[in-house]
Amino acid sequence: MIRAILKKGKIEPLDDLPENWHDGQELIVEGGEPSDDPAEIRKWHDKFLALSAQIPAEDHERMAAALAEQDRQAKALMRQEMGLN
Repeated sequence: MIRAILKKGKIEPLDDLPENWHDGQELIVEGGEPSDDPAEIRKWHDKFLALSAQIPAEDHERMAAALAEQDRQAKALMRQEMGLN
């Protein structure tokens, strides 16, 4: 999926375009506001859970460790900047 914004009546991509796309190629753009329909939200949630369940446990563990390390470093830097070390 390519993210884009509408700016002055033109669609401007936020992401790099695939190399196989060419000028003049017809594209289908879907957009609009997110749905407030509970059934749609439930459908999205179920899809999100199914996709996240496919992520290996080791990846979850590495991400949690990386976030914990980032938190530790941020706190240490803040203490250093405040002269609390």
